[in-house]
Amino acid sequence: MLLLIFILLPIVSALILILYERINKESGSLITFTSTLINLSIVIFLFFISSDNRIVYHIGGWPSPLGISLVLDSFSLLMLFVINLISCLSMLYSIDYIKHYDSRAKFFILNLFLIAGLNGVVLSGDIFNLYIFLEIIAFASYALIAFGLGKEDLEASIRYQVIGTIGSFFIFFGIGFLYSVTGSLDLADISKIIHQHSATNRAILFAIPLLLFGFSLKAALVPFHAWLPDAHPTAPAPVSAMLSGVVIKVSGIYGIVRIFFSVTGVSTTLLQILLYAGLISVFFGAFAALYQNDFKRILAYSSISQIGYIMLGIGIGTPLGYAGALLHIINHAAFKSLFFMVAGAVNYATGKRDTRELGGLSKKMPITYISSISSSLSLAGIPPFGGFFSKFLILLALVKANHLTLSILLVISFLLTLAYFIKIHRRVFLRSENSELYKNVKEVPYSMRIAMIILAIICLGLGLTFPWIMKTFINSAVNIFTNGINYGNIISGL
Repeated sequence: MLLLIFILLPIVSALILILYERINKESGSLITFTSTLINLSIVIFLFFISSDNRIVYHIGGWPSPLGISLVLDSFSLLMLFVINLISCLSMLYSIDYIKHYDSRAKFFILNLFLIAGLNGVVLSGDIFNLYIFLEIIAFASYALIAFGLGKEDLEASIRYQVIGTIGSFFIFFGIGFLYSVTGSLDLADISKIIHQHSATNRAILFAIPLLLFGFSLKAALVPFHAWLPDAHPTAPAPVSAMLSGVVIKVSGIYGIVRIFFSVTGVSTTLLQILLYAGLISVFFGAFAALYQNDFKRILAYSSISQIGYIMLGIGIGTPLGYAGALLHIINHAAFKSLFFMVAGAVNYATGKRDTRELGGLSKKMPITYISSISSSLSLAGIPPFGGFFSKFLILLALVKANHLTLSILLVISFLLTLAYFIKIHRRVFLRSENSELYKNVKEVPYSMRIAMIILAIICLGLGLTFPWIMKTFINSAVNIFTNGINYGNIISGL
């Protein structure tokens, strides 16, 4: 029953807010933040009550594959923690940030549906409901990207809708082909049928690339990235934090891992595709970020690069690579969400996003500046911040897998990442040429500062507590990769 709360609580909160906003228009922030805080508390509680991190809830008491099931394992628990941590802090940040927007209640209602969809994807035990929750995420994201109602906002949202619909089309038809072979929509049941009966016919072989294309588009892997550089910069800052920190991971990376590792199984060819698609994304995103001047656009291209690291770690195909990828999911969620909040704070205080027009903000906005240092050092992989350890694990996995050329290329990519974060700091916070233009600039309101401070501490804490995180979160989640084809037998037995 606890699993159902993650989906029902945001939806019920949204429905309450729809009714209650007519009485109190300022209630949205409190209701939304409370809802996300409760969900985060339940996730933490689940770590203590679930010794093997496996729970199955059969809705209505109907067992799988006849009924609908919610499934929690080590990987989905990890993702659930990331979703609800970032959503909670993003909603805290939104309390003051969103005050200069109209229709504030609608902003929080859309975010609640977004959170419900994210939780639903990682808990879905059947592939059709996974698709339904993906569509909930998509529709909420389209509306939130266009929330400012400016020309740039609407164009980015429409572009995202068109490309997102193509991705959904591929996923939907991939699901159709799987169903035509197995006669089931239950993930565990599909897995058992495929592997017990060696059902590798043409329909499944055709479904695999369809699903891969669809989820790669959702993850913004190169060359399926075209929607992201416009969508992330135009969205309100807390939405950008959610999109980069959570949405592309849940919609894309989680889908790839769950479907291919747990259901259909992975081949050497598929791992090679993920490996080199990840490497291309790393360099494309890093080079593109170097040539941008818009603060949030730099971060958007950086997200493409960082998603590349995660996919590269998965593509190595070893437990160490999987561990590095999973750790980078957590680290990237923390430092990139924080960096988008920093960009939002700068824009909130100055009204500017072009780094060429900014400067000298380190003294005017000290909390924002310190937060940007924390996110930057983690992003660049500087010890003892969390980003160092996840990148080091991926690098070590490459070396141990005898990918020496790729290892050298990865080190070069670290330097490129360092270059564009230095560019941001020099232009936005340190140089004094434009500092006279911002004499009256003040630090952002308290809720925004608190959210940034918490994430800044988390970026450092993820590095300082690295051994504990590996033991508590990562090692058990790695088993989902290594024991993937046994997913059906494991879940069916619960």
